[in-house]
Amino acid sequence: MSTTSARRSRARLAPPVPVAHGTPRRVLLLLAVLLGALAGMQTVAADSLTPTVWPPAGLAAGLYLTTPPRRRPHVVAALLGLLVLAHLLDGAGGGVSLGLGVSTVLGAVVTETLLVARRPDGRARLRDQGDVSRMIGAIAVGSAVAGAGWVTTLLLTGAPVESTWRVALAAGGAHAAAAVVLVPLFLDKLEFQALASTGERAVQLALTVGTTVAVFVPTDLPQLIFAVMPMFTWHAFRGSLRESMVVLVVVAVVSTTLTTAGLGPVAAAGALLDLPPEVSLGVLQLFLLDCGLILLPLSVMVTQQRVATACAEQERETMIRLVDAATGTAVVATAADGTVTLFNPGAAAVFGRRADEVVGCRPDALFAEEELRRHADAVGAAPVFADICRASVAQGVRDAHWRVRRGEEERILRMTLTAVPDSLGGLTGYLATAEDVTDRERAHRSLLATLEAEREAVERLSALERTKTELVATVSHELRTPITSILGFAEVLEDGDVGELTGPQRAVLTRISSNSRRLSALVEDLLMLSSVEEATVRLQVERLDLRDVVARASAAVVDCVPERSLDVALHLPPGPVELNGDAGKLERAVTNLVSNALKFTPDGGAVTVAVERGADEHVVVVSDTGIGIAQEEQAQLFTRFFRSAEANLRAIQGTGLGLSIVQAIVELHGGRVGVDSAPGVGTTVTVVLPLVMPSTVSPAVSRAVSSPLGAPASEPAGGGEGLAVLPT
Repeated sequence: MSTTSARRSRARLAPPVPVAHGTPRRVLLLLAVLLGALAGMQTVAADSLTPTVWPPAGLAAGLYLTTPPRRRPHVVAALLGLLVLAHLLDGAGGGVSLGLGVSTVLGAVVTETLLVARRPDGRARLRDQGDVSRMIGAIAVGSAVAGAGWVTTLLLTGAPVESTWRVALAAGGAHAAAAVVLVPLFLDKLEFQALASTGERAVQLALTVGTTVAVFVPTDLPQLIFAVMPMFTWHAFRGSLRESMVVLVVVAVVSTTLTTAGLGPVAAAGALLDLPPEVSLGVLQLFLLDCGLILLPLSVMVTQQRVATACAEQERETMIRLVDAATGTAVVATAADGTVTLFNPGAAAVFGRRADEVVGCRPDALFAEEELRRHADAVGAAPVFADICRASVAQGVRDAHWRVRRGEEERILRMTLTAVPDSLGGLTGYLATAEDVTDRERAHRSLLATLEAEREAVERLSALERTKTELVATVSHELRTPITSILGFAEVLEDGDVGELTGPQRAVLTRISSNSRRLSALVEDLLMLSSVEEATVRLQVERLDLRDVVARASAAVVDCVPERSLDVALHLPPGPVELNGDAGKLERAVTNLVSNALKFTPDGGAVTVAVERGADEHVVVVSDTGIGIAQEEQAQLFTRFFRSAEANLRAIQGTGLGLSIVQAIVELHGGRVGVDSAPGVGTTVTVVLPLVMPSTVSPAVSRAVSSPLGAPASEPAGGGEGLAVLPT
């Protein structure tokens, strides 16, 4: 394809051709326009006003069509100059030459403009019947403009015109004939290989040219002029669209040349009937128009059908390859009467049957009778596969599990049924796609059984946990009374109410009191955790000063370990640190933190307790220089009964409940706890408490609120023995 529009049509397959490569073609086309104009003038008698636009009008339209928009002004100027030059060389006046040149170029421009109108890419095409209609309409309008220009030029220049309408028809017809024959060569066309062989196409061309010569040489058989038409049908059906266009040009050149030589029925009719040259040559132009309007639409339609058929065949082959490649999926297609038309390798593997055994037969034999009846009862159809498909699709039941037997083994298929319509919406058959889901179903059932077993295990564990919690709560309550009694009687003995104690007796009593207090603390911890788990914790909320809470807790813990050699410091702000909360439970949380810091810090270390005031929340920080906690164990710090490996190694006393209780109390107040620790460096625990407790701090805890706004707490009285109170 030699035109720029053809190059554009293949831009997706090949790199675009640079504009410079199109310059030689444009030069050749300009030269062809000049030579065509000079040659065309030789076909017109000297005293005739017949337009000499065959073939320059068609070449000019094609040149303008294939020129980039930015170069079209130059091309228009060159075309106009060449056409004026041709008319001047033929002896026409300057005004007439200019007017006729403008008319021809204007007709070409109008034709091109209409061809590309409303096309986003700006390309003129000849790919379907719509493009043919667009081309014919554009050529008709352009030819009318050219004819009007010819008449206007002759009237303005004073040239003798005997019949204005005759000149207009002759000019328009000549322009149309030239455009119909030559413009299609420059359009973006469908490409499809000719059905005929090279030899057959050569014979076609030879017979077409021979037939054209045969009908344009005799002068007494005008009816033979139509003998060329059947040759065009042969080209359209057996050749390619490009070759058909070339044949049309050859026929046009041969018929015009012979008619100019005075041969053929057109020239004979003009001499015999004494017709004006415009009318005589108008018959030839009408013949060329007929040839183009017969050959081009037919050839485009046939090419379009070939391309569509090839695409459909390619899609069909692709579909067949895809279906055959889907060895893991069974694909069975049936006709409307239920007979199998497609049985892919996947179906052969699933059903254990060969395709040649199934195609052309009904698929009922693939399933057991009870399976067909089961599915038929589900959709209210006869136990026939075709009826089941019809009823299932009508009811929207497209997916179902089918059981098939392959040898001695039963398999489960997940089958999807789909109706296959034709182009008019009628039913052509059904498509069944099936996948063997036997292993998946077995795994699914095993998973369900496992989940059920896990659910039962969780329920048993939950029941066991409830029983354990109830047992702990019951035992703790039962232990609280005797422990309290032991502590009470120990105090009586210590006071000497039942007699003075000897030194050894007092030492034993001290141990009894110490262990009783430890046991009492453990019972209280267990009761606290039990209350949290059962969501029965009741907070006595009041307005409190966090300094008092921290000071009392720190002093109580330090008083219990007077023999330790530790540097214990308490940092409190000078002003009140007020918030809403339960003073007793917050004091207990701080007590646990300070007790842990003292326990896990060797003698000679330091423990610091600090309170920091904030705008929306206050912070309590308890830090030590003790043994620290390994990074891998820190995630378990708030787990009940958890003790670090180092604590167990050093046999440090403790139950592992302290931090879990701290976390529970802090979360009840809407706060949070953070731990930063490193082995051999120490541990820092940070407690953040909001100034006002949120309305709901935990979905698992209910609380009774009393005295939400108490009186401001007084200044702390100071620490206990061995406790240094340092202002911040």
